Amino acid sequence: MIDQTTKNPLRLPAGIKDFIFDEAKEHRFVERALIDLLIENGYGEIITPTFEHGEIFEIATKAGMIRNGLDEKVYRFLDRDGNLLALRADFTAQIARIAASRFKGLTKELKIFYTGKVFRAEPHHEGRSREKWQVGFEILNKSSIAADAEAVIHILEALDKFKLKNVRVAIGHIGYFHGLIKESGLAGDKMKALKYLVERKDSAGIERFLDETAIDDEVKNVLLALPDLHGDITVLQKAKACAGHEKSMQALLKLDKLWDEISGHPLSKNVFFDLSEVEGMGYYTGIMIKAFTEGVGSEVGSGGRYDQLTAVFGAEMPAIGFSFDVDLVGKAIKIQKEK
Repeated sequence: MIDQTTKNPLRLPAGIKDFIFDEAKEHRFVERALIDLLIENGYGEIITPTFEHGEIFEIATKAGMIRNGLDEKVYRFLDRDGNLLALRADFTAQIARIAASRFKGLTKELKIFYTGKVFRAEPHHEGRSREKWQVGFEILNKSSIAADAEAVIHILEALDKFKLKNVRVAIGHIGYFHGLIKESGLAGDKMKALKYLVERKDSAGIERFLDETAIDDEVKNVLLALPDLHGDITVLQKAKACAGHEKSMQALLKLDKLWDEISGHPLSKNVFFDLSEVEGMGYYTGIMIKAFTEGVGSEVGSGGRYDQLTAVFGAEMPAIGFSFDVDLVGKAIKIQKEK
């Protein structure tokens, strides 16, 4: 009999839930549909362990390759031999480890996909799930715009399979922001503080921050305008007019070329550009992608190009990847059906 004076063992920990019958059916439907599409497009499956040595995530963290604050959310524990282990908080760090250990010296493109859960100790007050079910894909050893376009098209086609309403795929490029940072001279905590404000499109906060910081007026004006630099292809032309640093201009030219590659696709109408997309995973080196749909308050998937992550594990290999949040895709399908 349960002792009512103690914590009820029948209650799940915060941020964790069961999926019963129809919920489980809906989630399996999303998972299988995504897997089928990826297999049709030539991706092979990799199954990674649920936990492994904590050093894998520490290596990525020390190299600046983990999302800001994610390292603090990793579940760590000691095994019976005293080894420090960690639950999987991010698939991509594991993929980079596998690429460096199993595919070092690869001379051709490698397309892989994975499915499973990631575990993150999210703060209680934020109401976020601590167990996320993901299906993701990676294109390894291919650095071309064509690979970026292929990834974007697969995202569009995957979400189209579910007949979701008002699908929007936001594309940014971290190089644009990095160019502005080079011009501003900001670094360390100041750069991180600005990044946080820009990602949240906090115009008032950005203005206050810049008023308290010594930055060239021309660069300051561009940074102030960042939250509004989102929309169709014309946003890139607007951004070019104030891109002083070569790194920023190169980022915009790459986005131009990406649009040339995907604009003929019938689903390209769902794409928009967002140059204020600057946070995400710390390992991104090129385009950054987020997918949205009606009925849920956050992105149903995210990803981007990370050409330097595998290098910290000992193998140079350009890559781009994206992961779908199965829970949120399923939730969106259910909400939209009920409307």
